Amino acid sequence: MKTLLKILKWTGIIVLVLIIGLLIYVLTSWNKTFDAPYPDIKASADSTIIARGEYLVFGPSHCAECHTDMEGYKRAVLGERVPLSGGYAFKLPFGTVYSKNITNDKETGIGGYTDAEIARSIRELVKPDGHTMMPFMNYQNMSEEDLTAIISYLRTTEPVKKVVQENTWNLMGKAVLTFFIKPKG
Repeated sequence: MKTLLKILKWTGIIVLVLIIGLLIYVLTSWNKTFDAPYPDIKASADSTIIARGEYLVFGPSHCAECHTDMEGYKRAVLGERVPLSGGYAFKLPFGTVYSKNITNDKETGIGGYTDAEIARSIRELVKPDGHTMMPFMNYQNMSEEDLTAIISYLRTTEPVKKVVQENTWNLMGKAVLTFFIKPKG
């Protein structure tokens, strides 16, 4: 009986040490950055390409349904052209993810990003600062032409100065970021 209690005691201690180690690893590793390739994409001023981008953004790519707030979402699903100023809150079990401002504003949107940085964000899910994005956009395999069209259209959008709240993560979210969220490339 004493041997069994000793085994259980040491097993418990080992499990506790492993849990604490895992917790420390997650809390110190979740906010990592990645190096991912920059696609060789350049926005076009061609009106046909821009029109294709607008069609994709407000149609099959569903950009407008997420990159707005709740009121904009309601209007976007009815087919209205809404500003892509972000702010939609996705309340998930692992935290709250806020859609970003993808208007051409240089301070709060993507106006200060290069075409290659925007392309990398869409294709690789890596932001200009190297942090990954949640894989809500499943368009990493879109053609070069469609990616160019979307970026070309986004370059024509009216800048909207709107600061969007940063994502918030609970412990489970930090664990997901640590172990499961990686660049797509």
